[in-house]
Amino acid sequence: MIRVKRSQIFLYLLPMLLTIAVINLSPIAYTLYLSFTNNTLFNNEYNFAGMNNYSYWFNAANSDLTYVIGITLLYVVICIAFFLLVGLATALALNNEKVKGLPFWRVALLVPWATPYAITSLIWKFLFNYDFGPLNQIGRVFMGSQFGIPWLTDPIWAFIAVVIVNVWLSYPFFTVVILGALQSVPRELGEAANVDGANAWQRFRSVTLPLLIPAITPATILSSITTFQMFGVVYLITQGGPITSADKPGATSFVMVYIYNKVLGENAGNIHYAQIAAFAVLIFIILGSVTFLTRTLGSSSKEAMA
Repeated sequence: MIRVKRSQIFLYLLPMLLTIAVINLSPIAYTLYLSFTNNTLFNNEYNFAGMNNYSYWFNAANSDLTYVIGITLLYVVICIAFFLLVGLATALALNNEKVKGLPFWRVALLVPWATPYAITSLIWKFLFNYDFGPLNQIGRVFMGSQFGIPWLTDPIWAFIAVVIVNVWLSYPFFTVVILGALQSVPRELGEAANVDGANAWQRFRSVTLPLLIPAITPATILSSITTFQMFGVVYLITQGGPITSADKPGATSFVMVYIYNKVLGENAGNIHYAQIAAFAVLIFIILGSVTFLTRTLGSSSKEAMA
């Protein structure tokens, strides 16, 4: 058996640790430092500003923080719910041997997931077009020429539109995860429950679902974080709009879209880097806290089940 000293292991790991420190930790440290200054685009000699930038975001007159986080969390909750429902339904269908052409459907399932999100987003934006979009055109065939859903101009419909697109792009991931978990469930358990007189719903609720939770939980956490940081899809479709009020962000101005619009949008003439850095730090703290809490609750539920 070969024995290696700890100092030698550390030397082997040192290049990786230095790379992580330079690429990941140094931007975080600089952002944290910047958040305590008064740096702007034209303020080269900036000074320490204490907690001013953080208090700015909690000021009632500048309540963008609570509004943006609120609509982002709503977006995350709705998307995750549909990810689970659609992913579970398709996984159960693909796990049923009575369905014909299973290999074809399993390959077709990957199409939304494999297609670049930018292309998919632009296609959906065309589908949502009020005048020429196929969705409204089909509706006019059955409902009359006056029919038209303002997908991209009405706040509620715009929110629904970006939810639809995100679900279309993301549900295959949940389908693959749940399908893999379903195929690992022993058939003997379902057969035993069937002998005991349990119907299909009771077998699913009491036997199958508890065995799926360990696979679904990490997928849900990962997708929640990814959805919270959603930018490309939303920006390509709505750019964070539509705007409902002059003193509020747009109806789909989620966290990353809001930061981007702040930097290159309304304040592009004099970007307040320090305020944006403080906002980014607050989002980082919120995401870290939610992730830690979710992992803790997940570990507690596993111990309770054990």
